Formats: sequence, structure tokens, C-alpha cells
Amino acid sequence: MYFLTGCFTFFLSSAALAQETSSTLPYAHRLFLNPAYTGLLSDYSLTAGHLSQWTGVNGGYSTQWASGEYRFKTSKNAVGATFMADRAPTGGYQKVQAGLLYAYHTKLREKLDLSAGMQVGYGSQKPSANGLIFEDQLSAGGTVTQPTAETFGLDKTSYATVSAGLLLFTRQFWVGLSGHHMNNPRVGEMAGSTTAPVLQLQTGYRFYVKSYFDRNHFEEVSFIPTLSYTQQRSFNRLDASLYANITPVTLGLGVTMLPGVKNTSLASTIQGIVGVTHKGLKIGYGYRHPLAANPVALGPSHELVLSFEKVDYLKIFKKLGSDKKYNRIACPAF
Repeated sequence: MYFLTGCFTFFLSSAALAQETSSTLPYAHRLFLNPAYTGLLSDYSLTAGHLSQWTGVNGGYSTQWASGEYRFKTSKNAVGATFMADRAPTGGYQKVQAGLLYAYHTKLREKLDLSAGMQVGYGSQKPSANGLIFEDQLSAGGTVTQPTAETFGLDKTSYATVSAGLLLFTRQFWVGLSGHHMNNPRVGEMAGSTTAPVLQLQTGYRFYVKSYFDRNHFEEVSFIPTLSYTQQRSFNRLDASLYANITPVTLGLGVTMLPGVKNTSLASTIQGIVGVTHKGLKIGYGYRHPLAANPVALGPSHELVLSFEKVDYLKIFKKLGSDKKYNRIACPAF
């Protein structure tokens, strides 16, 4: 089992060079999805989260997220910042990445808005062979007797990364396109150790059952189906979710699929979320579990997010027509 866990850790180290971490609460971390989301849900916000996944594998794979955004009151500009740290089981892989964001919002028509954003980031990562046992370390009795003579290109590397995105949205609909690692950053010393661009499409629609505004507070009952498609080299992922908002509670159910991949434990997962909002404070919990039979006991994923945001609903509901500069996107908050 120790050898199997070590091999799985090394697999994670290699895969992490190419694929980005997937959150169970993607819209809570929307600045990581698309820099064009910066400033579209609030005047300003601060968000922090912790994700533990593959918890059945020797401590699991953990990710910490943090982000902040600020929308300028007298212009169409917004700025933000992001931070993410990944850690694989037994310290087999570590990654830290931070970025600065800028977004510009404008009205194309009275009920149609455009947001364009970009992010410049800097990161470092260090794969590791920690936990692996190789043939030259084993004695005739099967005990580990010496360090391995194997060599690896596993030095710590640093890189710069560039992301960009666009969003078109109305009061109820949005569609966005984003690209991450557009500069194809080099993340290792070995040949071909580069991160390919990640292209992502996000869309959704908010169906209102009822909604009303009262005393600078917004109440609603609504349903929001969302779709997200991610492509990186030959890797493809499709995420579909349905959210139900009954102020102040949000519930969600979703499924993740890897098109074209069959008979693997990572081919499909199901996830559920619950979130509560109170006076600008938001707390959410996400749970993800693989649907297929597991050759290795990967275990479920757990994610917790805490956020504080400031929203001036008077700007959203009281100003109309061409004088209205504040337009809030209809995407979920979790």
C-alpha cells in the first residue's frame, strides 16, 4: 500500500504540471475562473477557502484559496488579487501562485453588458519523489536498505503566467470565455515542461420564481442551471450544476464528467453545495464524490469557503436607463 500511495503521489505531481485544481464551489472562487468576473457581484469582497480532496490517499491533496476585489465607484474599472497554494499527499508536490487582476465593464445596450479582464501572475512549484520506493532500494528480503540511484528533474521552478477573459451578460444570462497560462509558461527543467493554455467556457441562466427589493436588501427565489467546459491539451472536462436560491440559503447539485474517458475512477463525480448569506457574510460548503468504482480508495472531497462582500442594491435597482452604471451579473455566489 505504501508503494501504491507513493506511485499515486508521483502521478499527482506529474499531472499537476498540466492541469488546474477544480473547485467544488467555482463561483465562490470566480476570479480564478475568469478575470472578467472582477467587480461584477459586489463593490468589494474578500474570500478565503480550503479544499481537501482524495482524502483516502495518505492525507489527501489540499488547496488553499484567497481573493479580493474592488470596483471603483466613479468609473467602469475594477481590480483584484488572487492567491492559491496546492499540496499533494506526503509533500509530494507543492505549488504557490499569486496574481493581480484588472477588469473593465461597459454597457453595449441598456440590457446587455460586457466585461473584459486580465490577470498577471507569478508562481513556483516543486514536484517530489517523496514516498516512492524503487527497485534498487529493496533487499532480497524486501526491506528498504539504501537511497535510490534514480535521478529526477524535480528542482523548484518559478514562472510568470498571463490570463484573460471576456463576459457578456444580461440581468439573467451570462456567457464567458477565459484563457489561462496564455504565455505557455515553462514550469520545469526537463524538455517539454511547460503548462499549456487552459481554455474555458462558462454560461448559465437565472430563472426567477419571485424577487423583490426592500430597504437596501434583495430577496429572491430562483434557480440557476450552469455549464462549464474546460480544455487543456487533450484534457477535457464538463461541469453541469443546478443551484436553488431561497434567500438567504443557496443549495446546489452538480456533476463533473471527462468526455471520452471511460472506466476510470476520475471519469465522473457528483457534488453538492450549501451556502448561507447574512449581511454580507457568506459561508459555503461543497462535497464531491467519485461515481465510478475506485481502483485506489481516493475518498471524497470537502471544501469550505468564507467570504465578506459589500453590495449597494440601491445602485442596482433604483438607477435605470443610461444613468445606471452598476450592473450585477446573474451567476451564483457559491
